[in-house]
Amino acid sequence: MPKDQAWKLRDLIPERELYPHIKSDFHTKRLAITSGKGGVGKSVIALNLALLFAKEEQKTLLVDGDINLSKIQILTDTSPQFTYTDVKRGGKKLSEVIFEYQPYCSILPTGSGALELINYRDEIAQHFKNQFKKLDGRFDYMLVDTASGISSLVFGELTSCDEVMIIATPEPTSIADAYAILKILSYYYPQIPVHIVINLVDSESEAIEAYQKFNLIVQKFLYRRINYLGFLLRDENVVQSIKMQTPLALLDRDNIFIRQLDKIRTNWLEIRRDVAVHKIPQLSN
Repeated sequence: MPKDQAWKLRDLIPERELYPHIKSDFHTKRLAITSGKGGVGKSVIALNLALLFAKEEQKTLLVDGDINLSKIQILTDTSPQFTYTDVKRGGKKLSEVIFEYQPYCSILPTGSGALELINYRDEIAQHFKNQFKKLDGRFDYMLVDTASGISSLVFGELTSCDEVMIIATPEPTSIADAYAILKILSYYYPQIPVHIVINLVDSESEAIEAYQKFNLIVQKFLYRRINYLGFLLRDENVVQSIKMQTPLALLDRDNIFIRQLDKIRTNWLEIRRDVAVHKIPQLSN
């Protein structure tokens, strides 16, 4: 029997959730932050966004979901004693490897290059499911910084969250990867709300033009719209903060990048509260 396109997509869908949903009216709100393409600023955005939630005294857990090339430890200049790998081995509980990075902001490190997690076995999922149930309600928000690329691991992370935020740049390769992620989610999980942030732009008009072109394609071929949360300008201060291994939210909260990111956070919260009819963004006056 010939293998169709849907067969190829099904290969990417995990049999079980990596971060299983907890059936409760009060469970921690989970937001996956993904990109498809690497090098678009996904981890920097996830880290600073977590710190902005923490600034509002919202208990936030940042999950470093990239078990191949972990970025969060590098960006924060931290060396946790234990990681997600130690939980997999059965020696530690999730609550024992989570550490408080800043007040109200904790991090769950995975451990870069963890071969045991790359070769993740289905029977381990049930073990993690029980562990995550014990964390329910401990945090207000869980931000999952997914791995880059498109794989069953990434979609295990995406589909285990309440909502997905795609980070893209105006580059055609980034837009193509963002579309690929949305296509698979729309095919298998159309109920999951998806949002997009356009990063590394030189102007608001460049960001909106990129979004509008992307949204037209999404409407035409996927018959849906994707929420536009905002844009982030290219900023040398972000580059410097990476070199310093200190998030910009801790160095300069009045920086334009941080102000724009906080606006993105506010937009997401408003969409969650209002469940408003989505409107195509226009240039501000």
